[in-house]
Amino acid sequence: MKKEIMEWLVAIAVAVILIVVIRTFFFVSYTVDGLSMDPTFKEGDRVVVNKIMDYFQDYEYEDVIVFDSEMGPAYVKRVIGAPGDTVEMEEKQVYLNGEALEEDYVVHREDSYMDNFTLEDLGVEGDTIPEDHYLVLGDNRPISRDGRDFGLIHEDSIVGEVSLRFWPLNEIAFNFD
Repeated sequence: MKKEIMEWLVAIAVAVILIVVIRTFFFVSYTVDGLSMDPTFKEGDRVVVNKIMDYFQDYEYEDVIVFDSEMGPAYVKRVIGAPGDTVEMEEKQVYLNGEALEEDYVVHREDSYMDNFTLEDLGVEGDTIPEDHYLVLGDNRPISRDGRDFGLIHEDSIVGEVSLRFWPLNEIAFNFD
């Protein structure tokens, strides 16, 4: 009996250690809060964030990331500009390095929202996004709090890239580009 209890305690301890290691270094789950990424994500969607990518490559245009915010809970947004990029928006059209982006995932409505900006308007000195910074925007632009409101984000605030939506079960998805 004593041996069996000890085996159970060891198994539970190993499981707890594995969970802590996986959540700390590899993957973590988040619940989407709000409609700023609609139609890509709806409120209440559950996603898995891949923290491993951060160690091996930089984030780039169209990656959907989660980052910590100084203004409250973590945000889920899409990377629009990376270090060295020039970005501007004119008449609801985003230009990345002078090329108009085809953003099939973006919601446009007649609602008024900031549809014209340059990097300078976002507080950037110079023409390009500085090293270690990213510009992120929500897919539901009329209601999204994003880089147009709070400027660029620093790479240290990025938790990781969204790799999987696992809830609701009928909308499991892996690719959000």
